[in-house]
Amino acid sequence: MRKLILAFAATAALWIPLSGRAADSPMDLAALAWDRGDYAGALTTYLQVLEGGASDEAFETIALQTGELFQTTELTKDGDAPQFSPDGRFIAYETGALLARTVKLATAAEPQKPIATLEGTRAIFSPDSKTIAYLKTVPSPSLRQAAAAVDEGPATGRAQRLNALNVQLALESKLVARDLASGQETELDTGLFRKQGLAFTGKGIIFAGTPAEGPGQIYATAPGAGPAAVTTGEGDKTIGEVNSSGTAVIYTVRQRGAGRGGGGGGGQGNPTFRLLTIADGRTTTVNGSAPTFSADGASIAYVVRAAAENRLVVAPVTDAANAAVVRTGPERIDAPAFSADGQRLAFQMMPKEDWEIYVISRDGKTESRLTREIQHDLLPHFLDNERLIGMIGEARHRRSYLYDVTTGKRTRLFHNNTIRTVAPEYTWIPSPDGQKLLIVAERDGDTVSPERGVYLVDLAQRITRDALRARVKANLASEQALRGKTERLFAPIAGDVRKVVADASVARVFSYEKALFDFDSKHITRPGNKLASEYLFNKYKSFGYDPEFQWFAGRGALGGQTANVLATLKGTTNPELVYVVSSHYDSVAVGPGADDDTSGTSALLETARILAAHPQPATIIFASFTGEEAGLLGSREFVRQAVANKLEIVGALNNDMVGWANDHRLDNTIRYSNAGIRDIQHGAAMHFTNLITYDALYYKSTDAAAYYEAYGDIVGGIGSYPVLGNPHYHQSHDLLDTINHQLVTEVAKTTAATLMLLTSSPSRLADLKVDSVSNGTAKISWKAAPEKEIASYIIAYGPATNPEAQQMKVTAPTATVPKVSPGTVISVKAVNSRGLEGWDWARVAVK
Repeated sequence: MRKLILAFAATAALWIPLSGRAADSPMDLAALAWDRGDYAGALTTYLQVLEGGASDEAFETIALQTGELFQTTELTKDGDAPQFSPDGRFIAYETGALLARTVKLATAAEPQKPIATLEGTRAIFSPDSKTIAYLKTVPSPSLRQAAAAVDEGPATGRAQRLNALNVQLALESKLVARDLASGQETELDTGLFRKQGLAFTGKGIIFAGTPAEGPGQIYATAPGAGPAAVTTGEGDKTIGEVNSSGTAVIYTVRQRGAGRGGGGGGGQGNPTFRLLTIADGRTTTVNGSAPTFSADGASIAYVVRAAAENRLVVAPVTDAANAAVVRTGPERIDAPAFSADGQRLAFQMMPKEDWEIYVISRDGKTESRLTREIQHDLLPHFLDNERLIGMIGEARHRRSYLYDVTTGKRTRLFHNNTIRTVAPEYTWIPSPDGQKLLIVAERDGDTVSPERGVYLVDLAQRITRDALRARVKANLASEQALRGKTERLFAPIAGDVRKVVADASVARVFSYEKALFDFDSKHITRPGNKLASEYLFNKYKSFGYDPEFQWFAGRGALGGQTANVLATLKGTTNPELVYVVSSHYDSVAVGPGADDDTSGTSALLETARILAAHPQPATIIFASFTGEEAGLLGSREFVRQAVANKLEIVGALNNDMVGWANDHRLDNTIRYSNAGIRDIQHGAAMHFTNLITYDALYYKSTDAAAYYEAYGDIVGGIGSYPVLGNPHYHQSHDLLDTINHQLVTEVAKTTAATLMLLTSSPSRLADLKVDSVSNGTAKISWKAAPEKEIASYIIAYGPATNPEAQQMKVTAPTATVPKVSPGTVISVKAVNSRGLEGWDWARVAVK
């Protein structure tokens, strides 16, 4: 490794451009390598710079390019609802699932050492930080039965069963106040209500209580006193924000059975919210939305939408009617936030088609734009008077950044310190002094499992140089291993792959996009849906396929029916084994859906075209699904018929939203359930295309979910930069001029290369089991590979931390594995006569 670093450095030092100007520095060369996706080259240079004593500027650049700059502590891999006490001394967060859900209480100084575990949820700190209250779980037999039922039965009903459990929990849980100094707990009387939204106020603890009959109100309770309603009137009340002094509460009202409406307006008219002042019990109805309190609790800011005008308004809490308009204009505004001293406000505004963050003085005289990112910039929150945090991206997959309000400098806050994997974030809670953040995120990129991690970011502490060097070394090793592994896997067919992908054409891709785009909306309720299906049928036919319509009744479909369009490339050696590659051709009703998903459909067409004259060993079905935007209708119908017809689907790719580019880079995210397919797609991109790929364990709420539910862990595919970052997502302005046609073409090439390796290689083995273990030796067996021309099987075994530590080969579907112990992971894959290995391991653990 040292020789490689020195060689790279020497080459960089000697390189002088023909223009005669000074040579780029190693950091400049590394930046260029990173930009084109040559991560191994960039990391090699970064490591050389670090080992040579990087400057502070270089250190910060390397840290932010490869992950986090600030020290980050993982508090739990399975948590939510983090918070600081008002004085910043304590933190609390939830962890666990269902009836085992608990609140961990710790000091901010030693966050990884909980001082108490509270058996319940929804904890809140008192304004003086002396008390914590929470809803204590007391499992009754009926609660245990409801909890046991959550994971039983079909996956499609789990959400409803979980909701029923949460409703019952909200009814049966006990409100408890705990003294933080002594640990003494006091149960408070809450009556027979479903309880939500706890908060401390001058009248004790309040909660939103919903009775079995009648409207839900906000109730106050204190030791020795039963619950007393502090609101009246129809509609269920929901507590929003409580000011820092506990003297005022924002709440909304929702009439049962009403639509979602606007901010408590019961679904009728302009949005409204209610402001309750605790001292006098007075409620004021305010026409507006997105209300927030100032840090001292004395003022409130909110947004008013009137006709074509939007206003940012500030008012005293004690006199909400005496409001001052800070800003007015036609642009949409939202999410106001006060600076620490209350003299400035940040807010998000949409000058055109994406949200940006602005800062304005409280008197409205000075306004400045803070962000210019092409993605949505959202949810500003001041940490003090000069710094704020903001979010970039779509609601399910945002990322946090720190902004200097004066200079505009932006610094990323959180990352998972790996190059390829995307880590979505969901919650950001700053400490009172603005020096720490609690963040809820999926650091491992797993958006499928319900577990999310809780992390503490210390803005006052940067990572150490040793930690950064270790990170760079680990990333370099991982990148080199991925490149080496995939180069080896593709080697037997690399020449064939290059010939096929060389035929991909940007001009053809654009022609598909333009034709589909011109049908306007392709939602199943629009005429464009049928026009698009006919176009796809004819286009597949022109490539030499014998396509078919797969008609079915769709909810609300124009004419009562809609159709998937299928084209089949029959396998030459194992035609009974099927790989499916799909995209949905329908769009949302309001627009043409250039990215979502004309882009994926066009990539699918080009993949089908360049493979048409190159049948592969296994069968490939090109599936253009309909009705995705109406509830994944087409994919579920396809899978339903495939199961009924006993179609042996062994692998699937699903591409969705692949054409929007955040910048000049040709990059996209692999959305997968199967890690073997993920790695092959990375390899296909890096060895045969100009595509730069990231990854996220992500298939829920996409057409890939239908494959997973019926056939298990067999899914890969490409979709979105990096994951749902497109500001035009599901909007009428998802137009063709926002699409990078070369990017779509690179996706088609990556998809074709992936399919060629998958269909040429043995699929994942089935029924691997440990038959017996005796004296550290395991006898294992598995179902023989279904492909013809299988030459041997590779067996790998080792601890969970290094499961491929040892390897051996056999020729029959049985083996004796030596030197095993409980926890040893045994993995098996087949190898065919061409030397192609199976694309994923079958695995079993020794018990």
